[in-house]
Amino acid sequence: MAQFTPVYGTITSITPMQAADSTQDCTLLFFVMTQDIGPVTFTVTPLTYVEGQETLKPGDPIVAFYDNSVPTPLIYPPRYHAVLIAETDDGLFAAFDYFDENLVNSDATLKLNLSEKGGTEVLMANGQIYYGTPANHYLLVLYSTTTRSIPAMTTPEKIIVFCSE
Repeated sequence: MAQFTPVYGTITSITPMQAADSTQDCTLLFFVMTQDIGPVTFTVTPLTYVEGQETLKPGDPIVAFYDNSVPTPLIYPPRYHAVLIAETDDGLFAAFDYFDENLVNSDATLKLNLSEKGGTEVLMANGQIYYGTPANHYLLVLYSTTTRSIPAMTTPEKIIVFCSE
């Protein structure tokens, strides 16, 4: 099972990837400054999921997720392939992981509480309303607060359900 690592930071610049043959025309390099690890570069391709299909620009606070099982070059600043990017301007936190039938993520650090009255927006990756249970799927969870329990519990503001295998 893939493990996705989040990197929070602010976009400092965006440039097209340069290649000798024009095979990289649709790939961008996002240069991001983080508070924890300093500068990081992300490759962003047409397959990178951008939450809300927002057009990102320098100065935007984001969280980018990369698959930590994929090989990465040993360069500085580190360069990762962004699997998913979300803007975090409202002080939101994000989790992208597989959530089981109890809505607990794969490393048992986060449990989702969903109210039967609603309150949490639950959408599919294409932006349409998701009518089923989000359990047993990969989920992008946007939330603001958690309990101090183990696992931490939260009532998310938004959940994006990734239905594909």
